[in-house]
Amino acid sequence: MKRRDFMRQAGGATAAIGAGATATAGTAAAQEGGGGQRPDFGGYTDGAKGGEYLDARGESEVTVEVGGGGGLAYLPTDLWIDTGTTVTFEWASGGHNVLFEEQPSDAGVSGHEPLEDEGFSFSVTFDTGGIYKYFCQPHKALGMLGAIAVGGDVPTVSTGGGGGGPKELHDLGVAIQAHWVGAATILGIIMSVIFTFYLVKYGESAHTGTGR
Repeated sequence: MKRRDFMRQAGGATAAIGAGATATAGTAAAQEGGGGQRPDFGGYTDGAKGGEYLDARGESEVTVEVGGGGGLAYLPTDLWIDTGTTVTFEWASGGHNVLFEEQPSDAGVSGHEPLEDEGFSFSVTFDTGGIYKYFCQPHKALGMLGAIAVGGDVPTVSTGGGGGGPKELHDLGVAIQAHWVGAATILGIIMSVIFTFYLVKYGESAHTGTGR
């Protein structure tokens, strides 16, 4: 085999490795940026009744069911909305209220303290971004808790489907997959260079030795 044939084959191998690495890197970047995050409520709703999560960003109005899921849940339990979204709390069973335990200091959102029955509702427009945590006073100890994240400037955690590392690594802006992709790309280039050198040197020597 002539030297130019070796170079053509080696060059093709290098191009293939480069293309594969680029495709892998693109996939990792898409995973990192795509929907793999949800608000971090600091464990407030861990073990809460219902346990449903809804990303309702892009919606101007959202409904939260009060006393659903067997009578002791807010559904959805965890909610992510845009600033300016109106949330309507609708009673699905009786004997519940909505009291805000935590909210941004300048929010001034009021809940509804009186216990109400099925069919009652009240609405809140969330104009201040941040984390809101609320509960039902008679049933807090039984897990009737809810939380709302408002706007994009809220702490988040990885759901495992879009980005792949612990929260601490995401907070540093480090994508673990990108590091592995970079290492694989460099290794592929090095192996291609070594392979090309080997073919050119020893292939040429074998060709010369035959006397052809």
